[in-house]
Amino acid sequence: MEHYKEVIEFAPIIVVLLMFFWQNNVFVRPEQLEKKHREILDDMDDRLGSLKGNYVELNAYKEFQSHVLRELEDVNKGINEVKDILINRG
Repeated sequence: MEHYKEVIEFAPIIVVLLMFFWQNNVFVRPEQLEKKHREILDDMDDRLGSLKGNYVELNAYKEFQSHVLRELEDVNKGINEVKDILINRG
């Protein structure tokens, strides 16, 4: 029963805090978040202009970049092998 009295004692403060949070939009509802997300994506599309839709996530870009570098290393090794064969033949 003592806890009940403490809650009643702090109830006005709790109500004021909740009203403050509600009026100042401290907490975002999922539909507000989705709306803002859509606005950000639309703004990105507008700013990119002719590059519209030509962007990827950073992780995907880094993975692609490392794959391309590995392939270039393989090509370079192949070219060096061909050079060695041609030099040793002559």
